[in-house]
Parts: sequence; C-alpha cells; structure tokens
Amino acid sequence: MKGIIMPAHYDATDNLYVMAWGRKKAYIGDPGQLDDMYRYPNLHPLVGSSQVNLTYPDLKDYPNSKYAYLREVVVGPGDILFLPALWWHQFEQPYEDTLALNIWSRDREDAPDTHVRSNVMREILLADRLDEAVARNNRQEAGTLFDALNWAHESPFYDRFTKEKLQLEKEVLLAEARKWKQDMDKLPGGDPLDDRTAEGLVKDHISYLHGSVFPDPLMDPDWKPGDSWYLGNITQLPRDLRERCKPATGVSSPFTSVCED
Repeated sequence: MKGIIMPAHYDATDNLYVMAWGRKKAYIGDPGQLDDMYRYPNLHPLVGSSQVNLTYPDLKDYPNSKYAYLREVVVGPGDILFLPALWWHQFEQPYEDTLALNIWSRDREDAPDTHVRSNVMREILLADRLDEAVARNNRQEAGTLFDALNWAHESPFYDRFTKEKLQLEKEVLLAEARKWKQDMDKLPGGDPLDDRTAEGLVKDHISYLHGSVFPDPLMDPDWKPGDSWYLGNITQLPRDLRERCKPATGVSSPFTSVCED
C-alpha cells in the first residue's frame, strides 16, 4: 500500500523482484556492511535486517550508517530487479499502491558450502558463530548479556549478571573467534579479517552488531526482556484491519495477529 516502508534486510537466496503494477523506490546496499548497516543479532526476530531506516537515517543513534554504500532505483510495471543473496534492500511506496512478485532460487545440491564462497559469507559466518556461542547457554537472555558486555555499568541489564558470568562469556567468544580464524586459514583465500586478533574481532562484534539494539529493539519503549515479540508495528496493517485485529498470543511468529470477523 502507498506509504509503507519495508525495513532494510537481506535474503539468503537470489531473488527476482517482478513489478506487476505501481512503482516502488528501492535502496540497494552491497553485501556485508554488517557494522555500517547495524544488523539485528541472532535470536532477534529481525535478524538479517537493519536497524536503520534508510529513508530517514538517524545518524545520532546509528552514526556508522553514513558510510554504508547504497544505490537508489525506482522500479515500475514490467520491471524485473535482480537481488542477489545477501544484498541489502529496502522498498518503499511513495507514489501509489503496488503489487510485486518475488521469485527466489535455491542452490544446487552439489553447490559449495556457503561459508567458503566469498569473504562476505565468511564474515557473516563469524557473526553467526559468535551470536550462537552466547545463545547456547543464555537463550532469550543472549541479547541482554551482549548489551551488558557492550555498555557495562551504563547498561540497564548489567546487574542481571555476575562479573564471573560476564568474564566466562567473554572467554567463550574469544575461543569461538580463534576457532573461526583457524578454520578460515584452511580455506582458499585464508582469513578475510587476518589483520585483526581474536580480541579485536570480539570487541568489534559486540560494539557494532550489539551496540544499539537495547533497550528499544521493537520500537516499543514498554518492551522488556522476557516479553513476547510482536512486530506488527514495524509495517502497520490497513486501518480497517487495525481496528479489529490484535497481536496473537501463544504463537511462534512475531507477525501474527488475530482479527474479529
């Protein structure tokens, strides 16, 4: 519908974006750029998405976003936009209502493992490994723990963890970063970040990817750790649906609503 902005994100597969009617404006970003685009971390329902609204970027909260490399394009009826896997894209409808068709592709069964195809994939693999290392032992507390590691006493969640717990998780992250460097050195092309130590990799991961997620990860000032995720306020429903729909409870999807007949 006219006026809606779909948050910037990337997909894991190649995509042909076919416009049926109406025009859309798209911002396209080179793959990677995880720090400049402020990617939401793993276990967050918007992982793979950017915290930055590219139409109205907030440089106070997301200062690195001014370094992101972006292109702008308008697509209209009959246009086909090719979006390779991992390329950032944000669509908005400033002109009229629109309809588009997505056609995604899948890898061949004999395709190379994704983490060896490019340096971008290897860096994303590092980010995923570090997030998953903390998530294994902390689950829904992983985000609050990263926030405590990043902001220390300034974090509203710092007192939720003992100093011993925070130090233990730092050691877990360092061990995972060292293991990642060893694995990358065995692959063709070596380590894409070979000029940084394991300590530097962990520090950058915490400060860039987890620097601005809390305490307002869902654009909802009343959200707190432990609450269920609901993302219906990211891209709102039409007014007639908003008046008779409410967030669903007891379901896994953070986008689900229940509507009266």
